[in-house]
Amino acid sequence: MAERKLFDIVKRVPIAGFGYGAIRGATFALAGDKDEAKYSWEMDVADLNPLRMPRNMINGFIGSLHDLDNGIWIGRRSLSDQPFSLTFVPGSDVYHWCIQIDGIIYELGGSKQRIEISIISEHNNPTKYKSHCKRFSWTKLEPGRSSSVSDETLRDYAKAFEKYTYLAVLPSGNKINCQTFVSDMFAKAAGMTQIKARGAILALIPNILF
Repeated sequence: MAERKLFDIVKRVPIAGFGYGAIRGATFALAGDKDEAKYSWEMDVADLNPLRMPRNMINGFIGSLHDLDNGIWIGRRSLSDQPFSLTFVPGSDVYHWCIQIDGIIYELGGSKQRIEISIISEHNNPTKYKSHCKRFSWTKLEPGRSSSVSDETLRDYAKAFEKYTYLAVLPSGNKINCQTFVSDMFAKAAGMTQIKARGAILALIPNILF
């Protein structure tokens, strides 16, 4: 909706964005829309740094020009639905990540004992899909999906990570977390190396400094 796209641009403006979010969240909470309310109230403490604002607003503007079910998007939300979170460096921040590729959301969850990969779309779980689209903050990634990568290929690739072990901080080898999972899925979908994919994410999403 148009108002959501406007909010995605304004949300990261220090002070003004926080005030808009507070009012917007209260409005959606009264209307019974908990996902949109939580998204409105969520605050990245790093956004108090005004140097982050230009990239945040540019990402919001670019996102407003595209439909969420087309292309590749990173989804981010605070851990355990807390109202406050903090970005250090993309890929190592206090957020839960997922990735949406042409209308299909791939999400790493589960526990330290057993990783579970959820694959969510308008077709297989419309309620959960709509909830995720509202609850997460979405940033569009470039390049888009390679024409040679099918939905089946992406599904099989994502599900293969269920054999891995979860490690929250600096995973490597056969260990993974939600943020490295998203980076690897982006690399697979776009037909690029994992190093290039992580570089593209670092260049796009602001860090704690700018």
